[in-house]
Amino acid sequence: MVVKEIIHKHLSYTSIPEFFDGEYWPSQIWYCLRKQYYSRVSPIPMSLESKKFTTLGTIIHEFIAETLKKEESVRVESEVPIRIPHPNRHDVVISGRADDIIIVTVGKSRYVVEVKTIDDLESKRSYLPRKEHIAQLNVYLRAYPNSKGIILYVDRGSFEMEEFEISFNPDLFNETIKRVEMLHDYLIKRELPPPEAKENQDMKWQCDICEYRAKCERQISSNSNKKF
Repeated sequence: MVVKEIIHKHLSYTSIPEFFDGEYWPSQIWYCLRKQYYSRVSPIPMSLESKKFTTLGTIIHEFIAETLKKEESVRVESEVPIRIPHPNRHDVVISGRADDIIIVTVGKSRYVVEVKTIDDLESKRSYLPRKEHIAQLNVYLRAYPNSKGIILYVDRGSFEMEEFEISFNPDLFNETIKRVEMLHDYLIKRELPPPEAKENQDMKWQCDICEYRAKCERQISSNSNKKF
């Protein structure tokens, strides 16, 4: 138990991310709007369970990046900076350090690789790639024009992999921009967004690992009581 306790202790050392007004991370935009609101207005540390998933994802991402670097014909960049100003609003920008993508250059072709870890890949193949993952990679493709996108899913348990090639989709990028605008307006008004993940079947899985779940459910219960 000694080793387990030490590891859990260090996993529990979680800092709260520092967000800047008007700056939104590509990796966050397609999370539930209410969760994003809470994380900026009344942030709390990531739960131990979420930290475990994040840590495993980081380890696998680093392994894949280091493995690709061993190929002499491949040039690899990771943790690359991203900054995309909003096309119409000077107070909004998509910005951050993309620590979950790898830029791979092979000859004259450039690939933006997004690594996603997943449980039980085999049972989930039918609904992959997920829209939020495509949308996130689509932002990176906007930042790296004329690149090809690859979403690489890696099974946490078996290390089985599945990859999908993605092309830039301007309509999906505009949809992402609309989400950023919505969140920004909610934050400016200090108006709580609806519980998006609870109301959207495709997003409900986010509730299972959300550190704000209890707070969100209390708010839903409070709102329901006010109707009577």
